[in-house]
Amino acid sequence: MKIAIALEENSYNSLADRRFGRAAYFILINPETDNYEIIENEAKDEATGAGLKAVKTLINLGVNEIIAGEIGPKAAVLINEFEIPVYKMGELTKVSEILKNYKENKLEKYDLSPKPQGLRMA
Repeated sequence: MKIAIALEENSYNSLADRRFGRAAYFILINPETDNYEIIENEAKDEATGAGLKAVKTLINLGVNEIIAGEIGPKAAVLINEFEIPVYKMGELTKVSEILKNYKENKLEKYDLSPKPQGLRMA
């Protein structure tokens, strides 16, 4: 099991970044052992599709769940396709707080299911 949280800096003690695709780093944590690694988000400076590229990277690294402040629409489509649960970090800012709330099942899950498009008037 591996979860990903966006970070502002390359440190466990960094503040979590609310911007998923534009975050500087991701921390990948095994919540059962608390072992972790921090990776640079190579997608952060993309002109478009940063969230999409970040999701692809995390999937390739074996991430099973994501905890985020915000998820963009393109990233949400891919996350939904791969059926990756995404949890809201809410007002939490520290990895230790987010992880504690995650383990206690206190984080709310995002609903990333596709929304029906309304009919357009011709």
